[in-house]
Amino acid sequence: MKKLFLAVLIVCPAYGFAQTDWTQFDFIKECKVDTKFPGGVAKSFKENPIFINDYSILQASLMKGSSQAGVMQKQGVGSVFSEAALAGVSQEALQSLIDDLYKEFVAEMKSAGFNITDGEALVQSEHARSKADNKNAMVGKTDGTVIFDKLGPTDPNSYDIKEQNIFRPKGINVFMTTANIPGNFYQKLATKENVNLLSIGYYVRYAAFEGSKTVSKNRLETKASLSITPVIMITNPKGSFSWITFKKGVWGGNHWSKGLVKEGSFNGSLLGLASKGEYAIHADESLYIQELRDIVSNLQKDLVQHIKAQL
Repeated sequence: MKKLFLAVLIVCPAYGFAQTDWTQFDFIKECKVDTKFPGGVAKSFKENPIFINDYSILQASLMKGSSQAGVMQKQGVGSVFSEAALAGVSQEALQSLIDDLYKEFVAEMKSAGFNITDGEALVQSEHARSKADNKNAMVGKTDGTVIFDKLGPTDPNSYDIKEQNIFRPKGINVFMTTANIPGNFYQKLATKENVNLLSIGYYVRYAAFEGSKTVSKNRLETKASLSITPVIMITNPKGSFSWITFKKGVWGGNHWSKGLVKEGSFNGSLLGLASKGEYAIHADESLYIQELRDIVSNLQKDLVQHIKAQL
C-alpha cells in the first residue's frame, strides 16, 4: 500500500448547497428529522423544567479519506489515502460563536413557552456531586476550556475524523458523561430532581474525500465541504429516553475555502486546531464562521418549533 496526499485546488462546491438562504431552508423536512416523543415525554416537557445538560460544537480538526484498491484492478495497484487539517479558523472565533448560539437557543426555548433552568441547583445536588469525580463525567460550570480529542477506532465518527476540538459555552452548567455505556447516569438525575434533560451536540466537518478507480489507477480528491450533524437526546423525569434524529446532515457551501495548501509552506502557523496535517484546507475565518452561524442559528429556530409541535 502507498500513502498519497493529493493537493487539489478547490474551485467550486462538490457537495451540498452553495450560498443557501438558510432563513428559507426547512431543516425539519429537508434533513428528514425523525422524532419519537412518547406521551410521557411530551407531558413532562409541558409540566417540568428543562435543563440543557450539555450543548457543544464538535469541530473536526483533522480528517482522513481513502480509496481502497479493488479486486478487479491490476496487480500492484495500491490504496491511496489523504489527510487534511483545518487551517485559518481559531479557537477564539469558534468559542465566541458557540457562546452566541447557546444564548440564542435558550432565548428561543423560553420564547416558545418552555421552562428552562440554568441547572445551578441540579449540579449541586447530592447525586450530581457524587458523579463529579468520575473520570468520564463533566459536572459543574464550564470555564471555556476547549477539549482536544483524538478519536479511537471504536468511535462511530472515526471513519473520517482523526481529531476534533470540543467547544462548550463558557460559564454554563453541564452534566454529561463520555462513557460509551452511560448506564443510569442521566436517568437518576432526571428522576431524583424531577427535571427534563436536553443535550445537543453539533458535529461539524469541513472536508469530503472523493475516490475514483480505473483498472490501473486509484485517485482520491480532497474537497472543502462544510457539513453539520446535530445529535439530540432527551431524558424525562421518569427516566425515559427520547431522541431527535437528523437522518440527513446539513450541507453548507464551500465559498469560505481558499483551497488545499501544504502545511509545511506556512510553518504550521495556520493550524490553530489540529496537532498535525501535511495538507490543510485553508478557510477564510469570517466566511466559515458566518456560514456555520447562519446554519445553526436557523436550524435551532426550526428545532424549537418542531419540539413545540410534538407536544
